[in-house]
Amino acid sequence: MAIDRRMWRRCRRIVEGLTIPTPFAPAPFIAALASQRGRPVELVPMAGRSGHCGALVSTDQADYIFYSASTTQLHREHILLHEVGHLLCGHIGDTTLDILPKLLLPSLSSELVRRVLGRSDYSAEQEQEAELVASMIAQRAHRRSGSSVSPEFADGLARLGSVFDTP
Repeated sequence: MAIDRRMWRRCRRIVEGLTIPTPFAPAPFIAALASQRGRPVELVPMAGRSGHCGALVSTDQADYIFYSASTTQLHREHILLHEVGHLLCGHIGDTTLDILPKLLLPSLSSELVRRVLGRSDYSAEQEQEAELVASMIAQRAHRRSGSSVSPEFADGLARLGSVFDTP
């Protein structure tokens, strides 16, 4: 699915409205975002979850971002920013029914939970939108930080930058 100009402009407006600190680190950025929104965002690391990268769970009290702690710094940052992208774009729903049973009730199968609670997935467009927001935040954050990025970050950002050269 190609990114249309409408989505590109919407994502760019969202990211342009953000205060992105220098130097950049995901946790303080997300804490500041939570403060601005007046709603807590809790980061929940998951050890050894190679099949699932991240998930956003919203409750009446807070938003929870589950993320894989068993990956590279660059990948972990992108997972967090992707879930923030869902949050900023308003993609709040019950999209985590596959991962939550494994986290909270490992004795229950995902299939059983799905049958009891139903299932709602993010659309391909919502995933693309969250991915675009995440990439734009990362590009903006690390472009401003100059030479303080690691070679792994620099390589990843160069690849991301090539995607964003022409909207």
